[in-house]
Formats: sequence, structure tokens, C-alpha cells
Amino acid sequence: MRNRVLGNPWKWYRSMADRSLFCLASVLSGCETGVSPQPDGPVAEPVSSELVVISQGDTLFSLSAAKWPGGSQAAVSITYDAPWGTHNNHHLATDAVIERGLRMDLEVVSWIYENEDHFRHLPSVYRDVLQPQGISFFGHGHTHALHDTMTYAQALASFKTNFDLMMAWGLEPRAYAYPGSSGLRESTQRACQEAGFICARGMSRHPLDAIMLAGEKTEPHNWYFLPSVAMGNASHLYIDNHEKLLPILDKALEVGGWVILMYHAIGIPEGWSYYPIVDFERDLEAISSRSFWSANLDAAAAYVKERNNLTLEITRLANGSAVDTVDVRIGDGLADIVFNEPIEFYLTTSSKSVSLPGLNVTAYQHQPATFRIVPTDATYTLYVTP
Repeated sequence: MRNRVLGNPWKWYRSMADRSLFCLASVLSGCETGVSPQPDGPVAEPVSSELVVISQGDTLFSLSAAKWPGGSQAAVSITYDAPWGTHNNHHLATDAVIERGLRMDLEVVSWIYENEDHFRHLPSVYRDVLQPQGISFFGHGHTHALHDTMTYAQALASFKTNFDLMMAWGLEPRAYAYPGSSGLRESTQRACQEAGFICARGMSRHPLDAIMLAGEKTEPHNWYFLPSVAMGNASHLYIDNHEKLLPILDKALEVGGWVILMYHAIGIPEGWSYYPIVDFERDLEAISSRSFWSANLDAAAAYVKERNNLTLEITRLANGSAVDTVDVRIGDGLADIVFNEPIEFYLTTSSKSVSLPGLNVTAYQHQPATFRIVPTDATYTLYVTP
């Protein structure tokens, strides 16, 4: 997408090349190198996640997208590879998460609910009981198979059947996780994407390497093999207690990153890769007490992709010697039916105030405002009080 600047003569210029930050400066303010508009207005480069509007030498306002919502320093996604409801103690983990107001993701191996009569009711429980309480669901194959052992066509059939059944059950599939983290082949990853999933979780052999989007990084290395921290006692490479997890959480906060935790058999000693419920509850307490955005895996992926594709476009300026209204279009060029995670924006101003009446938001000179919207290509009018 490209920006068109309409109305008074304006000039776009890059102020921070490495962050794709652009400033809008009025020619009327005395900028040295103004650009005269063509009949359709001058065409500028796309604006990324921050927009600064300057008129007559003063900053009217700045609008920027938060790396993580809620003022959080980092993001964490708690994923649980468990066919919830097929064991009496699966609820131990979800109960602990729900009690603390956190988020969690559970697996769906769709074959189970197609072929086992006593489990056929579970998708409706997932949809009607768990989803409203912050529990989301990721695809895990139609069968719990190693998809790197399959041909492209076989893997695609498994992914697509899994995706379509989850859609039919109202589970809103977006994220996937490979059984056995068997998703290293390019053809496997391509089949997963073709089936409709927007990201896929794998595993990292080195837990600290699982921290994504550290510092100024805006993209994971590979959306279809997202690294995760493996939890439990199945391997010496796994994190088997709370104390070993703490340095990873603290490092994620230090670098402002995103970390995915992969659990199995929480509070189920006989299960594969057992993890004690007491340690899990301490993990949750550590997350709750720190500056983390507790995000469902699919929500975090959608947020990052929307923010990375964000376009802020000036579509109209008030005529006159002073700018008092500015129309800004906010979009990301992505399908809203899939990418519908609200982005958090910061609005700051050196004027007396800037308001967005349509969103009931007002920022004052020494009091920034925040608001969340899905970037749907809608246009918003900002009213400036000098």
C-alpha cells in the first residue's frame, strides 16, 4: 500500500531509517525543501507503526503502535499439548490459568473427536465453555503423526482435514503445532500454510534461543517453525521445574521478546513429559507478577503480523492557516476475518489536546492516551486543540 497526501502542500521525510518512521511536515511551517502536490497529491512511501504530524514548526501529535499491548515489556504464549477432556486431570492446568485471568492454548487432533463416541461432545465444550474463558485451540494434525515423514500431498490432507473440522466446530483455527515438532521440511511448512494456518509451532533445542522478536526485531525467523521452550521431564534438554524457567522469562522481559512455552502432562505423573502442577502454578504466578502480555499463540501471531503490515495514511487535512482536524486511515492490508486482533496505539501531543471522539479518546499535552482498534482500513478524524 502507498500513501497519498491530500489538501495543503506537505512533505514526507524519513527521520529514522531503521525503524521506517516518517514525519509529516507542513510546507507552511518553513521546511526548506517542500514538495508541490501533483493533481492527485504527492505519493509517499508507506508509513509503518509510527506517524508524527508537524505543522508550523510544532508537533501536532504522534500516533504509534505498541510493540506489545497493555504496556507490557514482553509476550508469552502458554501452549498445552493435551486433548483436553480425555484425561480426568487435564482441568488442573486450565483451572489454574483461568483463575489467574491468563491465556492458554490446547491441541486439537481432530481424529479423536471424529472416531471416539465418548469424546464427540468435547468440541462443543471447547467452544462454549473454554473459549469464552481465554482458552484457544491450535491444530495438531488430523492424527498425531510426524508430518515430516509424509509427502506434501499427505501432509496437506492432514492439515486441511484438521483445519476444516476445527472450522466446522467453531474453534476458529489460526495457529498450528507439529506433533513431535516434526515440521522442519519446507514441503511440510508449505502444506501447513496452504491449509490455512497463519503460523506453526516447533521447538528449540536451546531454550534461550526460543525468545523471538528481541529488541528491534519485528519478525520471527520462520512463521512456520516458531521455536518454543519444551517443558517437562521427557529429555534433559527440557525445562523440568519452575526455577529453570525463571531465567528464560526474565531474559524475554529484558529484550522485549515473545516466548512460547510448550507443556505436556501437567499434574499427570504417568503422562509423557510430566510437569508438576505446583511448578506450573509458580510459572503462572511469575508471569502474572511480571510485565508480560499473556497471549494466545494465534493472537500473538496475528498482532505481530498486523503491526508489521500497518499503514497510517493522512487522507484529509483541514484547510486554513492552522490545522485543526486530520483524517487518518489505519489499515494493514490483511484479511480482517482472520487478522482481527486489536492493535494498541499511543497518542501523544504537544498541543493542548488531540481527541478521537469516535473512540472516546483524548490525549493532553502531558497526558498521552491509548486505545485499541483492529486496523480495518477505517478512517478516523483527530481534532486538534492548539
